[in-house]
Amino acid sequence: MPASVRAARGWIGYAFRHGVKSFDLDLRLPLVLPNFLTDRGGAEEVVLDDELPSPASLETMRLALGGAQLRLPAAMAFASLTDLSLERIWVAAGGADLLGRLVSSASCPRLRKLRMRRIYHPAFCYEEMLVEADVLSELWMEDVRVLMSLKLRTPRLRVLHIYKCSHEELRISALRLEELAIVFQLACPPRWLEVDGDLPAVRSLKIRLWSHRSHLSGDLEAAENDTNMLLLKHCSSLTCLQVFLHGRKASKKDVDMIKRRVPYLPHITSLTVNVSLSFKRHGYGASVASLLTRFSNLRRLSLHLPFFYELGYNLYAGLDLLCHHRYHWKSNEISMAYLQEVELTGLTGTDCEVWFMKTMLASAKGLFKVGISFNPYCWQHQGNMDAFERMLLDEGMWTCHRDTHMLTCLR
Repeated sequence: MPASVRAARGWIGYAFRHGVKSFDLDLRLPLVLPNFLTDRGGAEEVVLDDELPSPASLETMRLALGGAQLRLPAAMAFASLTDLSLERIWVAAGGADLLGRLVSSASCPRLRKLRMRRIYHPAFCYEEMLVEADVLSELWMEDVRVLMSLKLRTPRLRVLHIYKCSHEELRISALRLEELAIVFQLACPPRWLEVDGDLPAVRSLKIRLWSHRSHLSGDLEAAENDTNMLLLKHCSSLTCLQVFLHGRKASKKDVDMIKRRVPYLPHITSLTVNVSLSFKRHGYGASVASLLTRFSNLRRLSLHLPFFYELGYNLYAGLDLLCHHRYHWKSNEISMAYLQEVELTGLTGTDCEVWFMKTMLASAKGLFKVGISFNPYCWQHQGNMDAFERMLLDEGMWTCHRDTHMLTCLR
């Protein structure tokens, strides 16, 4: 056993016995890639056992165990704990139930903030984690796998973020939820999503949508879209939507999954689109255009482009700025009549970016703020920055400020 693991046991015991209010343990071990077929066999094990005293004064605790296995107690009380972080932890088979008990009101009656990041669990053993936390207000879960079932009974929960998790079943009961972000492990949506009642207080939602599905691919992308459509249905008061957009159109046979599956969303006034690296520089237009047809009352629009893979190998050879798909932005279904603010980031100077701006200016007569930033590694965009500025100045009384890579205009 590494000396650091023995030391971690000692420090946990010391903190619990001596009444500390805040405890942060960050254990660094040699990198071991998780094997989801088996557990770690207890080779490196940090113990929270029932022989330890229940900490009487502990208010905040962070356990980052470097991938070591955590042995959980059958019963332990954290009467004063309000903020808990669990990171880089392997949970042995049979530990999901104990982990759920540890973070529930029975053990942590005052817990308000809970973060779980990189929590690993062996596959092929169906386990359920039930979190029943009466006063929990914030729950952040990132890269928590492979729990087959996650059930949340959290009546006062206001913020829920679930990133890169893989659950066969997800059940949510949180009527006061205001901010929701769910992005599943890539192409691994839950087979069953259940929301108890409605989510009437949710104003902000983050999801991933697939714009196109290859005629050769399976149904995982469609299943994730269906899951997110269910969330949109339950969030009846939603006004702010952030989308991580995947699934470029690679051939004429690819199926558009936005218009077929995403309903019209007139109640949303703020939209942020994060374009995935799966797209090419000249290939995201059809997907973004299809998504924009679902909205008619946008006041604020943000479009963020990534550092596309192809930039890595032809950046210095000279970028291809010419486009041949002007029709992407010609759809009569795109309405920007109420648009007031636009933010565009990561631009590289292509013609399609200019055409997109022309489409917005043609219909967004109430637009008063435009912020544009170009990829700092793409020097070829300077001519198109001039084109953007001329378009705005031709539209009326705009005041523009620019530096090397950014253009900000106000009316």
